[in-house]
Amino acid sequence: MTTTTDIREYLLSNSPWVNRDKTVDTVKIGDPSKPIAKAGVCWYSAFKTIRAAHEAGCQLLICHEPTFWEHAAPEQHWRNEEPGLTKRKFLEQTGMVILRAHDSWDNWPDIGIRDSWAAGLGLTNRVREGTSLRWHAMYRVPNQTLRQFAQYVADRIAPLGEDSVQVIGDPDMIVSKPALGVGCAVPDKEMVDFGADVLIMCYDGASYWSTRERIAEMGVGVITVEHGTSEMWGMENLRKHLSEVFKDVEFRYFAEHPRTWTVKGSPR
Repeated sequence: MTTTTDIREYLLSNSPWVNRDKTVDTVKIGDPSKPIAKAGVCWYSAFKTIRAAHEAGCQLLICHEPTFWEHAAPEQHWRNEEPGLTKRKFLEQTGMVILRAHDSWDNWPDIGIRDSWAAGLGLTNRVREGTSLRWHAMYRVPNQTLRQFAQYVADRIAPLGEDSVQVIGDPDMIVSKPALGVGCAVPDKEMVDFGADVLIMCYDGASYWSTRERIAEMGVGVITVEHGTSEMWGMENLRKHLSEVFKDVEFRYFAEHPRTWTVKGSPR
């Protein structure tokens, strides 16, 4: 039967861009050698997600982001402090295994994070790649105002649980060449130099003064979404792909991590 080690080895063996000695794609907790009959896939292994996967009978949960709130591979800092302590004890008691699939899946061609994000937004006419491996790309859309395109993006992501986008730029400016990236590896000046007139970013990778405001001063629109919103479609594709490769394992997608919601001030 398939083990967590088998799944990890498959992902890394097909990701020549990953440095095995430095990757964060490691087992975070649990015995990777035990057979797996049912596995969960998620963007973020929030405690609610972990419990849902356990209740569904999953012996393994494959996540994209850190389980213990630290990007470095060991993820040791919060394991013995709350809320990590409660999470760790639950995982130990249940025997669940946690595997992170981040460095491999970010750049996976066609169905990895970037290309799944573009496909989910309906961006199919790719006209330019970035110079780094599948981090950024630019697409062509019909001429429209920034306001119209931002509304389009907001409508597309609504099923993912995000109720709005934030926008910087003249709402009436005409845009036709959006660019996007992979999670925190947001598009930047290179894509502007290539002709992008609106950049789609996530908050975790685009602080206001260091990134978004600087891009706005270049005359380019900026649309910002939550990190998970830009990567959940990619993780759904990971579940589908692993189901096709490891046919003896039942893979299920979980999306129980907390979502943001917005409140607008009342008119005066």
